[in-house]
Amino acid sequence: MTESELVINPRESGFHRLDLQQLFGNANPVILEIGSGKGRFLIGTAMERPRTNLVGIEKSLHYHRLIRDRVLKRHLTNVRLINHDAFLVLRDMIPDASIAELHIYFPDPWPRKKEQKRRIIRAEVLKEIRRVLVEGGEAIYVTDHREYFEVAAPLIEAEFRAERRIPGPDDVPRTNYEAKYRAEGRPIYEVRFWK
Repeated sequence: MTESELVINPRESGFHRLDLQQLFGNANPVILEIGSGKGRFLIGTAMERPRTNLVGIEKSLHYHRLIRDRVLKRHLTNVRLINHDAFLVLRDMIPDASIAELHIYFPDPWPRKKEQKRRIIRAEVLKEIRRVLVEGGEAIYVTDHREYFEVAAPLIEAEFRAERRIPGPDDVPRTNYEAKYRAEGRPIYEVRFWK
């Protein structure tokens, strides 16, 4: 796989609805991760579930490049990466009812009052998540930021069938942040939700 096949760059190609079947060359289910960080979940899932396709959106150019290099090194053909703002990608590029699973791990909590409108869990984003999920599709939101969780969980529950939980010691950490925070004994908050 080449970098040009792996990376979708809306700055060059513009924002248009992706044809995911054409993009991956198959009709396998698609998992979308918003905020892929260093790529632990994305790469681990791509290796464990070769019959699924994964799209990772990461705004940080540094982390985007890190994931790109890790995916190329492992010759993973079931991953595509987008380095841009997740809301714009979701709204303008992801087709209706095309995503089987959507994952959001440890998004920036934007703790200051004037920044909170930038949070990924907000009404306009949740409407787009509902639009892109297939019927019965599943999503997950995980954070260590209690205040963000207490604001976000009711927003999710207003839009989806949802279940709050706290990951236990038997749950495998999905991201580097989760491994680190759990080792530090920080509480982790999770909402699973379904269309």
